[in-house]
Amino acid sequence: MEEQKPKKKKNKICYFFLTIALISTLALFGGSIYQGLKEGLEIKNLIMLLLSTVFVIFFIFTAIIAGRKGKTSAILASLALILLNCFELALQFNLIKLPNQKLENLTNRSLTEAVKYAEKNNIELTQIYEYSDMIKEYNIIGQNIKENKNLKQVKKLTVAVSEGPNPDKDVIIPNMLTWSDEAVLKFIKENHLTNVEVEFIESAKLKNTVIEQEQSGNRKRSDLLKLKFSLGEATDITETKLIDLTKKSEFEAIFWLKQHAIDYETKTDFSNKIKRGFVMSQSEKLGTLLKPKESKITLTISKGPKIKVPDLTKMTTSEITEWIIKNKLKVEFKDEYDDKVKNNKVIKANYKKGDFIEQKTLVSITLSKGKLKMPKINNLDELKSWAEKYNIIYQEEYEFDSLVEKGQIIKVSHKEGETIKNGETITVTISQGKKTKVPKVIGLKKQAIITALKEANLKYSFVYQDNEKIEKDVAIAQSLKEGSEVSEDAMITVTLSTGKKKTQTSNNKPTNSTNNSNNSNSGNNNNNNTTPTNPTPSCEEKSYTVSSKLRDIFTSYDGYSNVSNALYAFFASNYPNVKISVIGVSDTQMNSGSYVSGLKPGSSIKSCNTTPYTISIAK
Repeated sequence: MEEQKPKKKKNKICYFFLTIALISTLALFGGSIYQGLKEGLEIKNLIMLLLSTVFVIFFIFTAIIAGRKGKTSAILASLALILLNCFELALQFNLIKLPNQKLENLTNRSLTEAVKYAEKNNIELTQIYEYSDMIKEYNIIGQNIKENKNLKQVKKLTVAVSEGPNPDKDVIIPNMLTWSDEAVLKFIKENHLTNVEVEFIESAKLKNTVIEQEQSGNRKRSDLLKLKFSLGEATDITETKLIDLTKKSEFEAIFWLKQHAIDYETKTDFSNKIKRGFVMSQSEKLGTLLKPKESKITLTISKGPKIKVPDLTKMTTSEITEWIIKNKLKVEFKDEYDDKVKNNKVIKANYKKGDFIEQKTLVSITLSKGKLKMPKINNLDELKSWAEKYNIIYQEEYEFDSLVEKGQIIKVSHKEGETIKNGETITVTISQGKKTKVPKVIGLKKQAIITALKEANLKYSFVYQDNEKIEKDVAIAQSLKEGSEVSEDAMITVTLSTGKKKTQTSNNKPTNSTNNSNNSNSGNNNNNNTTPTNPTPSCEEKSYTVSSKLRDIFTSYDGYSNVSNALYAFFASNYPNVKISVIGVSDTQMNSGSYVSGLKPGSSIKSCNTTPYTISIAK
């Protein structure tokens, strides 16, 4: 008896492992069915799964019945089976990933499958819609990354989704004269023609054959095709019994009514049973006797089901895709950063919960990319490009800085890696470079002015103004206020006096013109009685792109007059023969001299322009 105790203990260990193997097998079977219902389980895979499960169950029971014979092999076999089942379950529920998994070919698979595959493998999926005669609607036409690429390297994937046949595809329309009605209808259906207009008229030619055709040759499917059919002679047009037009397409139903000279009208309504564009009801019963040119039938055409929009913001992308396909809608996915909505969750949709829409409606979904982090910004252009891309509001502030080059960023209000909250404004501080004080030049002569401005590291330009009281070349105005602090290399415009005008002395001797006029009756009309004038030099047309230095004027000058003078001087020195007009705008709630609209850095301009280019600034 004592010798048998350890044997029983060993049997219990064997039974324990076999029981665990049975439980794991049933768990794998249940998990496989669950995943199959979610993702679509093919019949052959279901049969293989069922047979393998039955085999394992029989193996386990055989091992239990066998008892102590082969107990070691039974324990090892059950242990291997447990490990295999656990591994399969982990793969199914995405708990582990095999190394070097390859990207699958999604072509001809449904959009729902593609979305679920992308979600399962953490791939950002982009959908574009294309027409296809070969691929079923909402199935995948192709993908931008070829199959068998290492799955770990695939972060983004774009798939082309079929919209069905292309209505604008070119087809060759043959000469259909003498074709029967059946042949014409077959051709229209096979070639997906969408804009065919038919008419039936009395004719001695064979009834229900084409007698006139307006268009033929290479045409688009959506182009109008007009056909006239023969009704036969008047004696051929007789009463007819109404057939069942329901479930026929609108075109086919109207074709039949015209074919029998029956007047008609159409209306539309929603239907959960009848396909969109097909007849859902007719005003007269099946078998009703209809009189040609007297009877009238009303057809109700289906708009498809009345689709009630669910709360799309609470659905996953795969759930939305399934809903879109089920209801024959179109969808576009956009994305943007949002600090309140988790990554890949819906931020908003163009239709809200409870709205009613029709089939083929485009539903636009905006998905969250999660929190937007402040990137490393190197220059102002980079900041502007980034802000524009992600709809970030930013404002510019300016400070003098002797260490940071003019136009470069001193600091940004948000640190690198910091979260940008929804609607938050980024403040960027830009260097105005080294500062200098504007000297007083009014009253100084031109050479003294040049010396003073060079010492202050200012750029300068001169304009002249009539003033007989002030000596020539003496400054009477300056565009920058004396003592004001501006950037080095800022432009200052100095207005110089023209001085007193020289008076011309008169000569009492008779002039040549007088002599010429006295001799005008002598017939010598070519005796230089007019003074020759120099021809006006022609303007040479050139094209320019306005420099980014234009922006410096608005940061270096204050006040309407100063900015206006600086603008005229800037264009005169940099863009010869380009006419500009500075316009003052009131009530802008902006500082005087601030830019409002018009020419700006990057604008294209041409010289010799007859109409001045405008720049509007705050007055």
